[in-house]
Amino acid sequence: MDARSPTITGSYRFARFSKSAEELARLKLQATVAIDRERDAWRVAGLQPGMRVLDLGCGPGFTSCELARAVGPAGQVTGIDASPDLIAVAEQAKESEQVANVAFARGDVYALDLPADQFDFVHARFLFQHLRDPGLALRNAWRVLKPGGALCILDIDDDWTSFAPASAAFARFVRRAGVAQRGQGGNRRIGSQLHGLLSAAGFQQVAVRIQPLTTADLGLRNFLGVAVLFRLEVLTKFQKLLAMPLLRKIKAAAGDPHAWGAVGIFVARGAKP
Repeated sequence: MDARSPTITGSYRFARFSKSAEELARLKLQATVAIDRERDAWRVAGLQPGMRVLDLGCGPGFTSCELARAVGPAGQVTGIDASPDLIAVAEQAKESEQVANVAFARGDVYALDLPADQFDFVHARFLFQHLRDPGLALRNAWRVLKPGGALCILDIDDDWTSFAPASAAFARFVRRAGVAQRGQGGNRRIGSQLHGLLSAAGFQQVAVRIQPLTTADLGLRNFLGVAVLFRLEVLTKFQKLLAMPLLRKIKAAAGDPHAWGAVGIFVARGAKP
């Protein structure tokens, strides 16, 4: 999700990252580290071979390619993202992954330029935490879904993120980054709100479950990269200076042989009647 267009507002801007290669590596890790569990989430939400799928906020396309494999050659995946830079990366991912049944385009989740009742399955992964108006995005997802179609959202809630030792420093760092993201239109506590948002948008059979991921699943280094260090990019230069003592405590604590952390991934699903 990129906020450079005045009609597309959100808290994620790929162009903001000073080291784009590192951010792409983080996004790929984030997309692949728990892919077996995500495939299970898609299946539970109703994904089947042969379906037409819309991947909202597809980013660099890694997950779109996995969705394309899941629906098979009889299915089709369309990935949209606001960032032209990420769409260019997604096109490269399509070639390198050798997946033919996926297409990418720049798009606005607030004004989907797509026909109504077109898709069997709409997917959004770590997108809604960045949206100023998640309700509008859900109404657009509803419009493009066929009757009987399914929606699957995976996202985060910082109340379900923890790390020890240095728990106090970690909590303060996460809280500061969350406040900064909220100031840019995001919401790091969106996970616990998804049930209400989907129900308000008219979806039925709404269900939300929490999938924990721990340092045992990710490895400590990957956990810090996925769940902690990228948060620096939502901070201003002054906010980064204030946060550095906290970050040093977290990094020092990571040297503890008993260090442990966890994040809770909220998996929400609903159906269009």
